[in-house]
Amino acid sequence: MSWQTLWDDEMEINEALLKLEAHEKECLIRYENIQRQLDEHNTRFDKLDAAITRQTYATMTVIPIALAIVEFLR
Repeated sequence: MSWQTLWDDEMEINEALLKLEAHEKECLIRYENIQRQLDEHNTRFDKLDAAITRQTYATMTVIPIALAIVEFLR
């Protein structure tokens, strides 16, 4: 094996490592963006859940009162 072959192999390995490091940086940015979007959606889902809970409690309050009024007027 000549020194040129070893040199070329080492250069290919270094190029591969550089490409891998660049790929890892891109993936890190991508995953941070995905996490940010998930956090934003989580906040919106919490607000939606609170609204649904309020409406459910309101409905659970109004129906028995309405039934009581109908029964009283009968």
